[in-house]
Amino acid sequence: MLILIAIVVLGLMGLVFAGLLGFAAGYFHVEEDPRIGQVLAVLPGANCGACGLAGCRDYSEKLVLGEARPNACTAGGTKVAEALAAIMGVEALAMDDRKVAAVHCGATVEQRKPKGHYRGVETCLAVSLVDGGGLACSYGCLGRGDCHVSCPFAAIRMEAGLPVIDAAKCTACGNCIAACPRKIISLRPASVPLVVACSSRDTGAAVRKICAVGCIGCKLCVKQAPEAFSVVDNLAAIDYTKSVGPCDAVSEKCPTKCIVLL
Repeated sequence: MLILIAIVVLGLMGLVFAGLLGFAAGYFHVEEDPRIGQVLAVLPGANCGACGLAGCRDYSEKLVLGEARPNACTAGGTKVAEALAAIMGVEALAMDDRKVAAVHCGATVEQRKPKGHYRGVETCLAVSLVDGGGLACSYGCLGRGDCHVSCPFAAIRMEAGLPVIDAAKCTACGNCIAACPRKIISLRPASVPLVVACSSRDTGAAVRKICAVGCIGCKLCVKQAPEAFSVVDNLAAIDYTKSVGPCDAVSEKCPTKCIVLL
């Protein structure tokens, strides 16, 4: 009898609480702007964060509130920007100059000089914590592909222990930049297919001892394109806001071929 009473009481309590929850849900319900759903339907849905926000949902809400631009989704490109502008009833804005990821290391597995044998978790992050994973160069690619795994657009593949960027697929979301513990990936303008494939700031003599394709700070690139190139801390750098000139000429003059024409 007591068990039956307990069951009845619990059932009645459940019905009362369910009714209260239903009333509260209706009373406190806030109508969502239908444009949020429309924006979400247009976005690629990668939640890559390239727009500078937490994900596609956050971007949709900020866009509807007027706190984000219709052309901020680099993953979607021009078509998505135009569609978002149409939803918001504003003039379509031109996409910012498209950028793609660039890898600042050109040494393949065979070209990397070892200083020990690494045994452990095969990720770049783990390797970077154990004396550089047994590599003589403390600047170059660790070759475990953390960047490849982090890319939601399949824009990175690994070849000979080096990440290769597919410029057609890259959306400049920045995931690979965040994933690389040695910070050898950056963004470059897609219109300039030239990159310094080295990150070493060691002297030229030190670089020659451990890497055949590293920058030796010879400044021949500066002579070819003095406006765009400079050598800072023994490493060549490109100012992409300046005219690089004939990209192939600069690449050909580099004695170690660390200035790569993509």
